Amino acid sequence: MKAALILLLAIVSTAASAVDDETLSTQQQIGFMVQSLADAIDSPSPKSVEIIAHYGTNSRYYVMIRGWLVQELTGIESQLAAQGDNADPVLVNKAKHLKISLRRIDLE
Repeated sequence: MKAALILLLAIVSTAASAVDDETLSTQQQIGFMVQSLADAIDSPSPKSVEIIAHYGTNSRYYVMIRGWLVQELTGIESQLAAQGDNADPVLVNKAKHLKISLRRIDLE
């Protein structure tokens, strides 16, 4: 039993070290992309729209990014509807930003 556990541990450690640099690099690039998008979604500006458009027009990520934008917009629109005439200008600006970003990636 002890020998089987040692063998299993050796196999697992060998498999864990088999992650090559290319896979790690791809994972790091995706992580950077997600962090950049999160920052761009949270801070409305023309530069943020460009960042969203850069990643959102990539066919590999389009569906994920568009879905993220739609979910963010739905949440903000819900908050705006609840606030009525006393809507927070920051939320109004963020909703406009998300609509512009969605149009931008949909048209490209």
